Amino acid sequence: MVIHPLNHVKDCNTWDSGAAIACLIRKGFADTDLVVVSFSGITDVPSSFVNAAFISLLDSYSFDYIKTHLKVTDASRQIIGMIKRRFEFVTSQVAAA
Repeated sequence: MVIHPLNHVKDCNTWDSGAAIACLIRKGFADTDLVVVSFSGITDVPSSFVNAAFISLLDSYSFDYIKTHLKVTDASRQIIGMIKRRFEFVTSQVAAA
């Protein structure tokens, strides 16, 4: 399953937009082995979008599951960096607890 965020939300600038993408990712996890999120045409996203779209998945799935079953493509360095930093921060907080 491939998700193009702009096919589902007006923009990728808010928590609400990210939450809508997270719902699609969860549905994809239930329906298929691999979910691909393509950021084609999107140059940057704020942490609120990343937190809602990706980090919120940790409430239902392990980090290892997410790494195995979710792929991000066509993303700028800013987007990849934001996703990576947010996952690193959250998983380090969990490990420290």
